[in-house]
Amino acid sequence: METILLIEDDVALRAQVRFALEERFEVKEAANVQKAVHILNSERITLAILDLGLPPHENTPQEGLRLLHYILENFGLKVIIFTGQKTESAALESIKSGAFDYLVKPVSIEQLMFSVDRAILFRDTEEKLSRQGTARISFGVEVGKGLQPARDEAEKNIIFKVLKDTNFNVYKSAKLLGVKRESLYYFIKKFGFKREDIDDNP
Repeated sequence: METILLIEDDVALRAQVRFALEERFEVKEAANVQKAVHILNSERITLAILDLGLPPHENTPQEGLRLLHYILENFGLKVIIFTGQKTESAALESIKSGAFDYLVKPVSIEQLMFSVDRAILFRDTEEKLSRQGTARISFGVEVGKGLQPARDEAEKNIIFKVLKDTNFNVYKSAKLLGVKRESLYYFIKKFGFKREDIDDNP
């Protein structure tokens, strides 16, 4: 079972998110950086959800960004960011630094679950590609352009890599990505992929 570390100092929000997650995941909770670091070093955490506004500087993203860098450098986890409207630019910076996604408070549980599922899919697919000798998926998007281009670019890159590895075999690609063939056909059409694109990129 996936073990998610939820780092959030707002007690009510933490309880709401924990309730939504614990039907499918084991959830560990931390209200500050010190507790989060202790859990990270003593438990087997597979995904992190991180509020940028943590004590003792709850009104700035300082503590959250510092913890994000610690998590990425030492554990390589997928991290989903929680942020307020005033720190949205910092959330975009966190994406550039390596966070997987960010959600603006008040958090929609439906959006959260979608983001968690995507994070797990991306992590698992990266691991499969790594075992096949493919480098970790990366993408470059200017921070000022917002998050949607980053999502599109990431999806485009990961799908292209898998299609290339399977020689455009849709059945094998869909199985590797963990999606239905119909969904993969949607992405192939969305990004305009053709078999000759694969052949032209050795």
